[in-house]
Amino acid sequence: MFIIQLIYITVLFIDTVKSVILAGKKSLPSQNYLTVFLLVSFGLEVYGHYKMYIKEFDFAYLFNYYSIFLILFFGLYYFRILSKEVKKILLYITVFIFLYIVFFTKFYGENYENKIGLIVCFYFIVNALAWFYYRVKNLAEIKIMDDPHFWVSCGLLFWSIFFIFRSIPMFFLRDNDPAFLQILKSMQYLVNIIMYGVFYIALVKFKKIKIPV
Repeated sequence: MFIIQLIYITVLFIDTVKSVILAGKKSLPSQNYLTVFLLVSFGLEVYGHYKMYIKEFDFAYLFNYYSIFLILFFGLYYFRILSKEVKKILLYITVFIFLYIVFFTKFYGENYENKIGLIVCFYFIVNALAWFYYRVKNLAEIKIMDDPHFWVSCGLLFWSIFFIFRSIPMFFLRDNDPAFLQILKSMQYLVNIIMYGVFYIALVKFKKIKIPV
């Protein structure tokens, strides 16, 4: 478990450094501000793993606020690259999601709200599929696999689908099959590694080409 955690943090660190260097050479907008997301994610993960190392587990609530940050960040990320028609629909969805979180979750509590994590997954899937729809409908000069947003969207889709698969039966497995739940937790690190590996490809694409962001 320690090895896969170390690999995960290392991959995330490499992504963050790559993104910061790219932002310094070109600009933050040149990668659609992905540096902000990576810096926040890396900082939180390092802090969380440090707290686990010293056997203090009073930081779970931070992931509620991190989830809200993810909705805000990727809402703006996709808002900058989609058409007006799609933006309007996604704006309504975003407002509804925030109202739901405010009135129907305890995002301010001491524990992590699993339901907020599922909302984030739903939001990622909707935004990523909206981008694929937009991209297929509006042919661009560059190939889709040379488009950084393709890799970001694929990474978010992959992560979201697995997180849903892991989270829905989590409480049932905790009481009935804790060994399998532990396997799923280990696999989540592997999924995170793959996602940030895909994000690294996106950063390489951002570096190589100029596209409207």
